[in-house]
Amino acid sequence: MVNAFIIHTLLPGPCRVLYQQVYDVEQRDTTGTKSSDSDLRFLRKQKVQEVASEVHSEYQFRRAVSSRTVEQDMQRLSNEDTLPEMEQGFLRLPEMDNMIAVWQGTGNTCCTLVCYETENRMLAENALKILLRFLQEHLRLLHQPIEVANKPDKVAIVLNRFLPGGQLLFMNHRMVRQLEKEMDTLMKL
Repeated sequence: MVNAFIIHTLLPGPCRVLYQQVYDVEQRDTTGTKSSDSDLRFLRKQKVQEVASEVHSEYQFRRAVSSRTVEQDMQRLSNEDTLPEMEQGFLRLPEMDNMIAVWQGTGNTCCTLVCYETENRMLAENALKILLRFLQEHLRLLHQPIEVANKPDKVAIVLNRFLPGGQLLFMNHRMVRQLEKEMDTLMKL
């Protein structure tokens, strides 16, 4: 199961979370201490920012090691019809017990799935590729990342179709086509 889906920036400088969807809601504290909902939301938001920062750091490291520049990454985005070659990776999250981050990004935008360590990583990677393809098609995610913040309802439609309730689905091409038709119908409404 996916615990969180995050869309964030990859530009040099501070990492900015553009969209987040948390699926694994932490249970309320039953030890007698009272935690308000705003405190829980703040902690969740802080954890999401930490994950995004870890992925951002890993991406910046890989960029520096391969001696690529931001301009070279942006040139890979020049063809709007196809998805560019994506940098991808897996990270163990030491601050979150038994969790990994599966991420894919290019240019200035990255998408990250936070999963349990025992989750099928190849299935998570495949689901992430499909999500990226449809987010690019409907929102121009890689070319205009601010559209994600402006149209969270469209992101939610894509997520609810291809990642329902945070569940990773085994999808063949027929199932993807069927889900795409359902999603297109919902997008027109």
